[in-house]
Amino acid sequence: MRAGLTIGMAETLAPLFHTGELRAVLEPYCPPLPGFYLFYPSRRHLPSKLRALVDHVRDWREGRI
Repeated sequence: MRAGLTIGMAETLAPLFHTGELRAVLEPYCPPLPGFYLFYPSRRHLPSKLRALVDHVRDWREGRI
């Protein structure tokens, strides 16, 4: 028998919950996650990779993806 505690995203751990390899024991003490936030510098010329990420996250959040 192995024992331990971890924290993670429910969607990521769902397969392990379904097979019984993991079970939630502190769920009543976990506040709900309101969502993800992306903080980045507010400058005019962002690196192109960061600009692409910001645009992708914005499109996903607004349901365009």
